Amino acid sequence: MKIALIGMMGSGKTRIGELLAAHYSIDFMDLDRIIEQSVGLSISEIFAKRGEPEFRKIEERTLAEIVAQRKSFVLACGGGVVLMPANRALLASECITVWLDVPLRELARRLAGEKDSRPLLSSSNWRKTLNEIYNARHMLYRETASIRYLWKENCSIDASVQHIAALIDSKRHESPLAI
Repeated sequence: MKIALIGMMGSGKTRIGELLAAHYSIDFMDLDRIIEQSVGLSISEIFAKRGEPEFRKIEERTLAEIVAQRKSFVLACGGGVVLMPANRALLASECITVWLDVPLRELARRLAGEKDSRPLLSSSNWRKTLNEIYNARHMLYRETASIRYLWKENCSIDASVQHIAALIDSKRHESPLAI
C-alpha cells in the first residue's frame, strides 16, 4: 500500500503521516527530508543556492524513485509537489493520495511561528504570500487527491488519523489496484 499525503505547508502531513504509518505498521518517509539528505542541503538552502526550479526537478526525480519502490509506505510530500504535472499524474495513478485540506486562517495560525524557516514565506508580507500559494494550489490538490480530509476544529490529531485511516480503508476496498 502506497499512501501519499499532500496539502499546504502546515497542514500536518509529517505528524499525521508518522501516525498513519504506525497505524498500518509500514514505513514513513518525508519527501523533503529525503531530498535534504541526498543533496546535503536544507530545503531553504536549496531554494537560496539553486532556486525553486532546480528544487522542483530534484523533487520530481526523488518522488519518482520513491514511488517506484515495491514496498508499502506513507509519504509526506512537500506542499508544492502538485505544481509539476508529472508528480500529479504519478501520485494519482500509483498512490492513495490524501489531501489534508486545512483552511487558510488555520494555516496562518500554525505557520506564524515558523515562517522564517519556510523559503516561500520569507517575505515581510508572508500572509499575502500564503494566501496566493493557497489559491494557486487548491485546485491542484483537488485534482490529484483520491481522498480529501477536511480539517475539523477541536478534533484531536489521533481522531483525525483514525478518520483518515477509515477513508483509506474504504478506498482500498473499492479499488484494489490502488494498494
